[in-house]
Amino acid sequence: MDETMSHVSLSVEKREDEIYIPPKQSANTLFRFFKEPDYLFGSIEKKAMIPRYYGENTDYLNIGFHQIAYPMICFCDITVHKLGEHMDLYGKYGIAFSKTWGIQKGIQPLQYVNRHSILCHDFSEAFKTSIMEGEEDSATNFLLTQMYYMKPIEGTMPRDGKNIKKNFTDECEWRYIPNISAIDLPQVVTESDMASIDVLNRTISETSSVWLKFDYDDIKYIILQTNQDFEKICAFLDRVVADESIRRKLISKIIIWDEAKEDF
Repeated sequence: MDETMSHVSLSVEKREDEIYIPPKQSANTLFRFFKEPDYLFGSIEKKAMIPRYYGENTDYLNIGFHQIAYPMICFCDITVHKLGEHMDLYGKYGIAFSKTWGIQKGIQPLQYVNRHSILCHDFSEAFKTSIMEGEEDSATNFLLTQMYYMKPIEGTMPRDGKNIKKNFTDECEWRYIPNISAIDLPQVVTESDMASIDVLNRTISETSSVWLKFDYDDIKYIILQTNQDFEKICAFLDRVVADESIRRKLISKIIIWDEAKEDF
C-alpha cells in the first residue's frame, strides 16, 4: 500500500442562526490539561494553545497502517467531580473554556468505534479503496477527516514507560485539528516518517498562524495543583498581564485542586 496520504482543504460554512443547547449529562466546559505548570503558564502568556503531532494506533481500523500521527489539541468535557482520574493521567494543571467557545472554534467530540461493528468494517474498506486509488478528492478528504475524530472504545496507551489498558470512552475527548496545509506541513504522518515528528512539532511551535488562540475573557477556569502553584501564577501574571483588572479576573477563575477536590 502507498505510504503517502494527503488531505484536501475544504472550507466550512458557519451559520449565524444556530442556537446552542447546553448538555445535561456532561460538562458545559472543555478542559485542557498539562503535565507541567510551565506549559500552562506558556499558554496563558501566548493566549494560545499549540497543536502537536500525536501518534494514534490504528490497528482497530485494519487499514494497513499500525500508527499514524496528525496535529491536534485534546480537550475533555468530563464533569468537575469526575476529573480526578483524568488528571492523574494527563496532568494536574488545566485551562478550561465554555463549550460554546470550543464549538465556534471548530472543536469536535470524538466518535468511539466498536471494532466489531459494521461502521468500522465499512470505514476500513472505503479507506483502503480510496488510498489505493491514490486520488485526492472529496471522498478521500472525508475519510481522513473522519479518522482524525475516531478512536476505539478500548485499547492500550503508553503511560510512564509502560502500556496500560484503557476504556477510551471515559476520556470524553474533543479535538481541535488545525489546517496546516498553508505552512506546507503534512496533515498526516505515517509510521515510516514518525522520526520527523519532533521537527514538525518545532515548526508548529514557531508558527502562530496555526495555533488555537483565545482571549483572557474566554477562560472559564484555571486549575492548579497546590497553594505554591497559586503563588507562582500570581507572580507570573504580575509579569505578563499589565492590566490589573484583567489580572484580578484571571485570579478569580483559579481552582486549587488539592483544596477543592474534596468538595466536588
